[in-house]
Amino acid sequence: MLPREHYLKQPFQDREHFPAGFDHSSQLSGIQARLIRKHGALIHALCRGEVANPTDEDRHLLKVIAKQAAPKNPVEQAWLKYLAMTRKASTGLRKSA
Repeated sequence: MLPREHYLKQPFQDREHFPAGFDHSSQLSGIQARLIRKHGALIHALCRGEVANPTDEDRHLLKVIAKQAAPKNPVEQAWLKYLAMTRKASTGLRKSA
């Protein structure tokens, strides 16, 4: 387990769903792309239980992802949009296989 600050220093990338990067998505705004890139590594680590010192905001985000709470900030909103986009792409890939 690593501290949350470690993950905030790591830019998040998703080469599978966004091979050209988040900035080249027509569905994400520039701000959403930056928020996902900046906070995505932390959020991904939180979802895997790898963060040593999660904050109350981190725990709220996990509730938002689990659909147990409503998003209350732009980071949570951007991550939900990212999840919806990646799940839709994954579902589409499964149907065509």
